[in-house]
Amino acid sequence: MPSGLSFREHRAFERLARDLVRLPAPGEEPLAYLLPEARWRELAAGVPDEAAWLMALSQATGVYFFPSREWVQTLMRFLKLLGVTRLLEAGAGRGYLAAALAPWCAAAGIKFRAVDRGDGEFVSGLPVYAGVERADALTAARELRPEVVLYAWPPPGQSVAPLCQTDFLHYLILIGEAGGGATGAREDWETLPHRVSPALSRCGRGRTGALSHRVTVFYGGGQPSRGRRQILPLTLPDGKG
Repeated sequence: MPSGLSFREHRAFERLARDLVRLPAPGEEPLAYLLPEARWRELAAGVPDEAAWLMALSQATGVYFFPSREWVQTLMRFLKLLGVTRLLEAGAGRGYLAAALAPWCAAAGIKFRAVDRGDGEFVSGLPVYAGVERADALTAARELRPEVVLYAWPPPGQSVAPLCQTDFLHYLILIGEAGGGATGAREDWETLPHRVSPALSRCGRGRTGALSHRVTVFYGGGQPSRGRRQILPLTLPDGKG
């Protein structure tokens, strides 16, 4: 919670957090529960320290990455452009992102799984989305054999190399901080082939603020040899990427 608040202010912030960060209601449109990018920017402009405010929001909800509607739409356009048929979300947590991806993937004919081991889970006001399975990411990946793995905020020091080295994976999209920061293992940025996606970094924000937010694409072992590697496009065909 933001520091220096009274008990009543703390309770008001908790109510605000539940209003801003929630799971979709039955019958609600797939992206309606997510805030649009403009609303996130409006909220950030109204607080003295965006990073501190987002950290408090993360602590209140158990969510580390706050995707906007536009972020999910951009990701789905990338997946369509790449012809992806199987997508795995690793470390799905409470399923805040998975709840948006599941119906969109179903509509696009993409087989989707969201898994989380539940390590370090804490009680918050946000329930867990029913579509999140309790499973190990590498085990689930070997079962599903996805072309793309999506991983938001892996724990500090946790390498994604075992996933990237599988013979079926084309891309691992890691949502976190620039150069690793508080997400994942720093040596992955030093040793694994990767590039930052400006389009996916432009929307959404992590618990440490929009300025620290980066989406990094690591190349998987299912890619051709380096000389023939399929490059993830930095921009979309309509130029909006």
